[in-house]
Amino acid sequence: MTYARYRVMLRLSHIFHMENASAALPILQKRWDSTCRVLFGSEVGALPDFGPWLIEMSEKLVHRKSSVSGREVTYAITSYDEGSRWIGFEEIDFTKKTKELPALEMRGIDALVSALQDRFFYAGSAVLGNSQYVEKSSGITDCFYMRETGKLTECKYTAYSIIGRLGEDCFGVDGIGESAMCVKCCETFRLRRCFELWQSRSCSDCYYSHNLDDCQECFFCFNAKNLRHAIGNVQLPKEKYYEVKKRLQAEMAEMLRVGKRLPSLMEIVAKCAKPSAPALSAPAKPEKEDRPVIEEAFAKTCNIVLGKRLAGGMDDYAEWLKRNIRKSETLKSAASGKPVRRFDYCRYFELPANRLLLREEAREAGERLKIGEKEAESITIANAHEKIGKIAFFCPEYRDGMNLNIIECATSGDSAHCYRSTPVVFSKYAGYCFWPRSSEHSFGCSALLSSEFNIRCFNSVKLSRCFECDFCRNCSGLYFSHNCENVHDSMFCFNAKNLKYAIGNCEVGRERFMKVKAALLAEIGARLEKDKKLPWDIYSIGARK
Repeated sequence: MTYARYRVMLRLSHIFHMENASAALPILQKRWDSTCRVLFGSEVGALPDFGPWLIEMSEKLVHRKSSVSGREVTYAITSYDEGSRWIGFEEIDFTKKTKELPALEMRGIDALVSALQDRFFYAGSAVLGNSQYVEKSSGITDCFYMRETGKLTECKYTAYSIIGRLGEDCFGVDGIGESAMCVKCCETFRLRRCFELWQSRSCSDCYYSHNLDDCQECFFCFNAKNLRHAIGNVQLPKEKYYEVKKRLQAEMAEMLRVGKRLPSLMEIVAKCAKPSAPALSAPAKPEKEDRPVIEEAFAKTCNIVLGKRLAGGMDDYAEWLKRNIRKSETLKSAASGKPVRRFDYCRYFELPANRLLLREEAREAGERLKIGEKEAESITIANAHEKIGKIAFFCPEYRDGMNLNIIECATSGDSAHCYRSTPVVFSKYAGYCFWPRSSEHSFGCSALLSSEFNIRCFNSVKLSRCFECDFCRNCSGLYFSHNCENVHDSMFCFNAKNLKYAIGNCEVGRERFMKVKAALLAEIGARLEKDKKLPWDIYSIGARK
């Protein structure tokens, strides 16, 4: 038995142990109990009993059987064609030699894909870096004590949560950002001890609220800044606030013990009477738009990645660029009727369509709309819908930091020259993207970090000049590839490391590779200009048809 094979067998043994004896759950139960004592005033029961509730509205993980071993493999990326083959990350032998590539250079992409398909396995249960006690999870880096989680970095004591970094004691959270002791929150940034807090920043001890900034000790508050000891956007005397809070905590704890769930903020608002248009005066400030700058960036990127500037502009290829990108939609403001944009991430699509506001309108609403003091003092979980209907408006848009030429992007931070992309963070020159971060010249990409000049790349870090790549790191000049690290000037590589001039994981030398690449790009360019789309993508080429 080779040493590499021995290492794989050891890893499989570890997987078997973890499948049959949860090492994480006892510690997670202690952290869950502690979090519940803080949030609800008492412990409420066994964590697994609350699993179905905690993941109700979050993105779901998918569990499949490994095509290699038959063991369960977890996927946080769920777009792969169902007819594909699966492999657990620990089952991959990155040192395995790949057989020679057949002579198919001149027969086109279809022939290449057909010949190489036996080499295409989509990897799941990916646990990377310094991680321990991670169960039924994938896309995890440098994390400890995790269960049913995905796409998380530098987190610990977390369960039934997805997407984010730097979280601790988070349960049922969608979009963790530097937060701790949070339950059923979404798109958090520096939150502490919060429950059902939606799309908020730098807050602590807040419950059933939305779009708060720098707030502490709040219940049922909306679109507010710098509130303290507030219920329904009205600030109460400290002693009175804590009296109401204690009563609400007891009510929530009892509901959890008996029913194993609490209503979500959206369920409560759905029971409110039909809202009247709020009388707000804040006009939507027109933003300067320079579309040609972004179009030129698209043409330049196509020239670098595909070898030619495609005829037409971004919108001509919109349906192709948007494939496998999160959906977006444009609705109307409840106050002004003007367009409000939102993307389907961190539960933005759960916000009621008839209660949306623009950024400027939401800011004014947070200052002006309040319930009465007596209403605040008598509020309960059961009657909240009778009191908050006049203030419960939601904003799916924000701007943070310095932004320039942001066109039809709902959320952005310190970015420039971006079009129909959200959220754009520390990025420039992006079109039809979801979450380009610290990247530039990205088009049709999703969850792409620290990268430049890429088209249709997904869930990857530090890519350059890549096309149709997924779950890759530190790669350049890569085409139609999955789970590659330090692979350069290659194509159709799956689960590979440290390759150059490779096709189907087999290094073929520069001359042969460049010949195949020229034919590949010619076919791609011709198809795109004729049909404005391609029949292949990285999520479907692994399907056995």
